[in-house]
Amino acid sequence: MKKFLKIVALGIVLLIVLLWFGGRWILSFSVADYEGKLAVPGLQNPVEITFDAKGIPQVWAETDGDMFYALGWLHASERLFQMELVRRVVAGELAELFGEEAYEVDVRQRRIGFARKAREDAPRLDPATRQVLQRYCDGVNAWIGYKTVLPPEFVILRLTPRPWQVEDCLGIAVYQTWYAHSLMDRDLQFDTLATALGEDIKPLINREKSWSPPTVPDRYLKTLFQHDAFPLRMSRASNSWAAAPAKSATGAALHASDPHLEVYRAPGFWYIAGLHSREGTDVLGVTAPGLPAVVMGHNGTIAYSFTVASIDLLDYFRYAWNSRDNLSILAENGSQPLRAIYEEIPVQGEEQPRREPVYFTSRGPVVEMDSASVIALKWAGYDFDAGDMVRSALKLHRAASFQEFREAVTAFGALDVNWMYSDAAGNIGYQLGAPIPKRNFSDAFVQIAGEDTTRQWQGYYPLAQTPHALNPENGWLATCNNRVVSENWPYPVPGFYDPYRITRVEEWLSDKEQYSPEYFAEMQLDLVSGLALRWKGLMAEGAARLNHPGLAQEIQDWSGEMAADNRTAALFALWWQLLGKTIFEDELGEKWETGQFLQEEVLTANLKSVIDDRRTAERVETAPDISAAALAEVLKVFGRKNYGEISKLTINHPLARLKILDYWLNLNRGPFPVGGDNGSLNANFKIWNGEKETFFCAAGPSMRFILDWSDIDNFTIHTNLGQSGNPFSPHYDDHLALMRKGERRAAPFNRERVYERKKSLLRLLPE
Repeated sequence: MKKFLKIVALGIVLLIVLLWFGGRWILSFSVADYEGKLAVPGLQNPVEITFDAKGIPQVWAETDGDMFYALGWLHASERLFQMELVRRVVAGELAELFGEEAYEVDVRQRRIGFARKAREDAPRLDPATRQVLQRYCDGVNAWIGYKTVLPPEFVILRLTPRPWQVEDCLGIAVYQTWYAHSLMDRDLQFDTLATALGEDIKPLINREKSWSPPTVPDRYLKTLFQHDAFPLRMSRASNSWAAAPAKSATGAALHASDPHLEVYRAPGFWYIAGLHSREGTDVLGVTAPGLPAVVMGHNGTIAYSFTVASIDLLDYFRYAWNSRDNLSILAENGSQPLRAIYEEIPVQGEEQPRREPVYFTSRGPVVEMDSASVIALKWAGYDFDAGDMVRSALKLHRAASFQEFREAVTAFGALDVNWMYSDAAGNIGYQLGAPIPKRNFSDAFVQIAGEDTTRQWQGYYPLAQTPHALNPENGWLATCNNRVVSENWPYPVPGFYDPYRITRVEEWLSDKEQYSPEYFAEMQLDLVSGLALRWKGLMAEGAARLNHPGLAQEIQDWSGEMAADNRTAALFALWWQLLGKTIFEDELGEKWETGQFLQEEVLTANLKSVIDDRRTAERVETAPDISAAALAEVLKVFGRKNYGEISKLTINHPLARLKILDYWLNLNRGPFPVGGDNGSLNANFKIWNGEKETFFCAAGPSMRFILDWSDIDNFTIHTNLGQSGNPFSPHYDDHLALMRKGERRAAPFNRERVYERKKSLLRLLPE
């Protein structure tokens, strides 16, 4: 009997081993093909795809149609599950995969209506743009049909993707315009804070940090509004920057970009690719899987990149019910019935889809509803055609001048970004790409009463009156999430602007007469925090009040560098976090962290009604008092640590929520110690996890590129993780070390150089 049990146990162990390693062996066949010859349906002519050692492909095709087909093939082969998830996020179809916990997300997405907007706009596509989208979808679908083993996520979830359609791409385009703006969508949160913190907080909600320099200086306002001629001489900004030949050590224009997006998800956001056809397209840069365009990069003549502009492109209107039974509200013109449509939302485990009503006002869809009122969304994205965004992105591939660049980037609909420009002729330029609503009011960050007839949008400002610049006298341009114009601008441009990185870039670019690509690379790795430099004095004052003169001096002497091996950096990060708790906990309770969006405004204004702790009736606390209290708690609870001990980056795959899948497929990466904060050029937008007593990096540099126009074959570019979303691919994470170490790697442009450096060659042949 014992022998039999041993045999059974051994058999079970062998079965587990077989399933573990055999399953991995089977799933390894889902990896993309990087070399060889493949006959594929729908291709008109042979296409060659070169891959370098880091998995960066360059497509060489006879026609644009075959080129976009190949891009669709590549996106599907490396990022199919990411594309499927994004498509489902856009359409509100996550509950079909993940069940009840995703249902409310689906409901909100259906209410906002990204997929609905795409379906409405699709019939208006011009033939050329429709052809590009269709050829791209043909390539995606060809790979799905060709591959016998789909990526691991599809096998584990037993999911078969439906064929890709033009409307899927358009929906992603609409969603991308929302995604950029959603990073600063806090209207509803500010409204809640205004209620909790009192009337004194309301003026601070719209207050711009006047000590932060604007992108467009005041001295050019007269030039703008007296004459149609530009350029404005933009002198300051941050995060994406360019230098004219006179300021360049190489004698040619320089251009750097490192957009900050989510970096804690696998795979990363961007996919690098080069696209070349004999019909005239030559472009190299980053693409977003699901869309057939290089959205940042260069075409051998011009280069372009963007950062989030943070312009406020939406408002929320709160309507009181006139009759809830009859679904009518009190609107700007009296009683108004809500219009309704019904969405069917499939839910995992349920035989029939749920039928969910979506209501509309004259201003936009209803996004929230309760017994007292409804909240409707007015968003600029509803006013622009999704096809225009795709068409404009394609125009950038062949743009050859600043004027052509401007015409393209200002037709991206509601994409809320600043665009940076440089070219082979030595020009550098800037254009605000976001449409600016004509509002007859300035307090745009609070909810508006639905019946208010005085607060209306009256179209958008024309192209000639939007901020842009070409070849400034100082020889450089930079842009980030900073305010675009000052309070003296003739019309309001409300937004949620970042004041710190702009000042740091100005310091770097004002410090030298000429810059090299290596100098630009140093800038991208800079960890000095403008936030820390501005507020370390208050922390030092708190240390002095605690009778720690040595610590106070340490803080004063600190450079503000948020390096992973720096103890003062850790102290500042923890103090700033607990300072928010000390300020807002008495008003907001356990939700005190929601007040941190206004922490600086409260401190700058010395708003005593909020700074004072309401729980201590016997005294009135000042800013130094709460600084000391927060610092005392930090020292008591956390002691002294290096910043890297409490600041981490973990890159998570969606399936790794089941730990066994992470162990089996090796999905996650990290945790790694990481420096920086939201005030440093090498940014780390972190989130505090109280249970783990750790800051986790949520967003940071999602890719980096530096272009020296004297040698375009030495264009350096990489992403934050890797080209592939397949954990069995050698290119799943082979960019991660480049990002963490701050190293650069060239991606050549000219065909001869590309072929010299290729690691492998894949030929797609007509079937």
